[in-house]
Amino acid sequence: MSSFSNISRYLHSAIPDYLQRPTARLQPIQSGEGTPSVDLEALAEVVSPVAEVLPVISIKSPEHWSKVVKNLEDDIDAIIPVSIPCYPTEIWNSHPQPLVERGLPFIFWPLIKIDEPDFWRWSARDMLQAIGVDVHLVKNNQEGLTLLRALGMKRFLGNSKLVVFGTQNFPWNAHAAGHLVTDNLGTKIIVKPLSAYRDLYHQFSDEQVQKVWSERCARYENLSCNNNELQTAVRTYLSIKIILEQEKALGFGVNCFGDLIPGGARDVPCLAQLLLREDGYIAACDGDYLAMMSMVLTSYFLDKPCMMSNMYPVQYVGALSEHFGDPLSPDESQFSRSQWENIARLAHCGFVGIVSPEMTPDNKTCLKDWGGTYEIQRDGRGCGCDGDLASGEKITVIELKFDGKTLLIADAETIETTRHKNMPHNEATGLLKFRNLPGFIDNISREHTVIVYGEHVRDYEILAEVLGLQVKIF
Repeated sequence: MSSFSNISRYLHSAIPDYLQRPTARLQPIQSGEGTPSVDLEALAEVVSPVAEVLPVISIKSPEHWSKVVKNLEDDIDAIIPVSIPCYPTEIWNSHPQPLVERGLPFIFWPLIKIDEPDFWRWSARDMLQAIGVDVHLVKNNQEGLTLLRALGMKRFLGNSKLVVFGTQNFPWNAHAAGHLVTDNLGTKIIVKPLSAYRDLYHQFSDEQVQKVWSERCARYENLSCNNNELQTAVRTYLSIKIILEQEKALGFGVNCFGDLIPGGARDVPCLAQLLLREDGYIAACDGDYLAMMSMVLTSYFLDKPCMMSNMYPVQYVGALSEHFGDPLSPDESQFSRSQWENIARLAHCGFVGIVSPEMTPDNKTCLKDWGGTYEIQRDGRGCGCDGDLASGEKITVIELKFDGKTLLIADAETIETTRHKNMPHNEATGLLKFRNLPGFIDNISREHTVIVYGEHVRDYEILAEVLGLQVKIF
């Protein structure tokens, strides 16, 4: 596994509680009095990074069992059944109805030392699932830890918010469809005008702005962003942060191309995205709350950095030519046309996208004047962000669909970051190779995709199972 597959999110300082996935709380229940067959101390040690194991409750009678299960506290995320050495005649087999009524996940943990599933639980799992209990027969300790992180995520999302700024005129219209995310995952989508943060710019003096930038600039290299534009970018960061703190929101997005840019402004939030990620938030372009949710499902679940950008399948040479003035075709000496159906480019606002420094080969993101597009030309204003992706890396690509119920997961890899000469509106793109791009396209939600380094298909499968999402894998 490469070093990029192992990277964690960079955090500038300690983050507030509302930006931290909660520790899962597990209640062991022993089927009777006696010596348990599971070493609960060993279990507590294994799960300590992501969960807390509460003191075991030993069941004395069916009446006691029913009372215990029905009266477990609301912050309990799952029950861990524990046997005493005997045949599988446990209380949950003879009296399963309390589990049905309580609705808590029921987790048969793997054999800890051997690290394999306890196959004696096959029949109990199937019976309990058949009558409506959410049962997990965990394959190994690692998948168990992933499951516990997912349970923490479920509680985390239930009290979460995201903020989108700007007019809702793209298909990712939070007024029209944001409630579907709330209904299915719990996250509330709050819509505010651009003026909500712009009206706060005046609160920050030049000296305050300079002090903040001097504390944060080490991870960035300024190549062509003039000082006034840089100061505006830092003010944008500070102003949006105030609103996120007030709302206790997980992140933000700004509708640049539907509101900010057409209005003639260039106070783009590219640098604000990067600095707020360093503060523990997530941030995506164009106010796409579904891309924002996909980033939430990545960074807070995997504890890894991610980025989003427009994905362009290279086989669509007509659409690419119209958008960029060039088809951006791969080098045919390296990739024959027969391979193009699984190759795509990433690009947004003149660059690959908003790539956090820890995701770049040199651990730095360059600041340049905002890149513009073929339709809206670059004019030297604004502060854009130019970062390369590491080449030859396994990545996982995801999209949460508008229904808030379907998660698309694609297996892919980075090929290169391509530099395009004499294209000021498109200096760089990322070149990706997918395992099954045609299948992904047939089900695609939007051009906005979220990528994370590493192979995480199974991780997302487990998360989706806990959150009740339908998964489609490509």
